[in-house]
Amino acid sequence: MHTMEDLERKLDNLVKEPENFSLFNQVGVLLYKVKDWKNAELYFQRDYELNPADENTIYNYALLLHQQGQFHKASKLYQAYLEIDPLDKEVREKAGDCYYLLGEYEQAVRMYEKLQKE
Repeated sequence: MHTMEDLERKLDNLVKEPENFSLFNQVGVLLYKVKDWKNAELYFQRDYELNPADENTIYNYALLLHQQGQFHKASKLYQAYLEIDPLDKEVREKAGDCYYLLGEYEQAVRMYEKLQKE
């Protein structure tokens, strides 16, 4: 199905089910695909407010923030994700990258060292 049609359908469903956190995530993903970063961030943020322990929610929101250069916020979300799934090497690397870009070199080194041990 076409992304815009999918987006319209998800938004219609969201009007009917405003507390369905998975719909917020799905809309955020579709907005991300069409490069509407600002609105994608709003939907991911709302999704995170509704369900802060969901891996997909945390990952998608952190990835968007990371790509927007919001490294401090992204690093906190990556840390939250790693509390749920401490063996995810991709997320550990992304967290390390955020710390490095923030100038938090010791924290970055800790992340990268854990990658080498795994």
